[in-house]
Amino acid sequence: MSYVDAGYSIGLGVLFLYAVGLLLRRRSLERAVELSPPPGPLEGPTETGSASGP
Repeated sequence: MSYVDAGYSIGLGVLFLYAVGLLLRRRSLERAVELSPPPGPLEGPTETGSASGP
């Protein structure tokens, strides 16, 4: 086996492991979204009535 073939094998192996890691991360994020409660209603900005502002 030549050095070129070994380089391609290592490169493809690293890309494969990276893709597997991305898939596992996606599954865990999707599971976290399914288990989390739905978001509440959004609140608008409120005025605090600070004395330092114009």
